[in-house]
Amino acid sequence: MKTSGTVLACFVFAASWLAAGPARAAVVAGLYEARVPVVDQSAAQRSAASQQAFTAVLVKVTGDRAASGALAKALGNPSQYVQQYRFEKVDADPATDTPAGLMLWAKFDPGVIAKALRGVHSPLWGAERPRTLVWLALPDRILAANDGSPLMQALLIAAQQRGIALVFPQMDAADKSALAVADIAASNDDRIRQASLRYKADAILVGRIVPTASQFTASWQWISPDQTQGWQTPAGDEVLVAVDGVEIIADRFAARYAIAPGAADQDGVELQVDGIDSLDAYAKVLSYLGTLTPVRAVRVERVAGGSVFYSLDIHGSLDNLGSALVLGGLLYGSSVVAPAAASAIAAAPLRYSYKP
Repeated sequence: MKTSGTVLACFVFAASWLAAGPARAAVVAGLYEARVPVVDQSAAQRSAASQQAFTAVLVKVTGDRAASGALAKALGNPSQYVQQYRFEKVDADPATDTPAGLMLWAKFDPGVIAKALRGVHSPLWGAERPRTLVWLALPDRILAANDGSPLMQALLIAAQQRGIALVFPQMDAADKSALAVADIAASNDDRIRQASLRYKADAILVGRIVPTASQFTASWQWISPDQTQGWQTPAGDEVLVAVDGVEIIADRFAARYAIAPGAADQDGVELQVDGIDSLDAYAKVLSYLGTLTPVRAVRVERVAGGSVFYSLDIHGSLDNLGSALVLGGLLYGSSVVAPAAASAIAAAPLRYSYKP
């Protein structure tokens, strides 16, 4: 059997990634909340802002940038989904060029929205999402976590609007010795992967922004334990080409992790979790399994030594379940299995290990 260099490199990287410890995925808060500017506290302003807030929430929980169209209309009046709302005064923020004003904050009911989305056969993307390390090379530096530039603010706002968790490197002495702008420009994957290990991220987004005569272009690479993808952003404003990287990675995460429209239910999926040797570990894993978006019900079948055997009723595919299990940071598989291959072992019990 022949193994391509790309596949072998991915396998080695995945092994080293796991050896560094399980990634701590983000359980993203605030997916069902949004803030929208308003002129006053009138009923008309509240109604219009509630619709905008509802649309913003739909984009985050479906992963679909076009959720403002037919989907929002199909779900009807946003007021039927609102749990809480309030008006808030906000101060001016020079860093983001935001003037002082009035905002409507609205929080929508997750359960009611999830049921409604299933009813109209829409995707549903849960709160457990990849923690993504961003190496963004500018002409003179790699963007650091403490960078307060408008470019960084735009990236953080875009990430919040899409409901994804970004981590930026510290660019301390360790980072600077491990990776330079020239390494990203040369697509030095080995150095990028090695420099990333300390952050224990679920995925890596590598970008390079290059000035042209009057605009900027960007090249991107998405690296996960089992695959690598690249794309180019056409010329445009520096902030826009940078934000495009966030938008595209959010689209690709949604395509991979969201439960597909019209997904079927599966009952009695067997799951074995090893390494549960205390009551605390038992409680943590059981509680965690119950929070996962694909999981409808959890039953403990038996306990044998340090292993617990569960029966899960799920909504969606085994791919959805497998992705959610490892993103929580509590569980990891004994080997790295590509999502496309996971469904091929549907008849076999899924086996994971617990690591505090």
